[in-house]
Amino acid sequence: MVFLVDKGGVFDAPVEEVWMYLASGEEHSQAHLHEAVRRVAHSPNSLTYSWEQRFDGEPVRFAMRSTSFAPVGIAYEVLEGPFTGSSFFVYYAPRGDRTSVTVVGEFLSPTIPPSHVAAAVERFLALEFEQDGAAIRNRSHRAK
Repeated sequence: MVFLVDKGGVFDAPVEEVWMYLASGEEHSQAHLHEAVRRVAHSPNSLTYSWEQRFDGEPVRFAMRSTSFAPVGIAYEVLEGPFTGSSFFVYYAPRGDRTSVTVVGEFLSPTIPPSHVAAAVERFLALEFEQDGAAIRNRSHRAK
């Protein structure tokens, strides 16, 4: 298991706009190029989200259970994929017209050697952040 804190990410949008994007469903899935998406709601704030995407050059199936604590953050439990058994929290802090993003979690993998888990998680998080950032910027430009 690897405990990671990834802080310093910033979206160029106020936290309210970030939350609207995160709740957008299909728009959010498309930004990440997710395929074969399935959403199962457990409550208004909790769902299981599964999808397929390329990760490290290979097609991979992911599934995560999430619980939103808007506007503070989202707790995730990884159910399927290269980080099965991991749990993490992403929290969002308002910074005026920007939003800072921090990920804190404990990560493991049934398929990645323990010495490579941290680097794989960092690649995954960087890609997710990059795709979200681009979608949020595009959303902001369309709204203006």
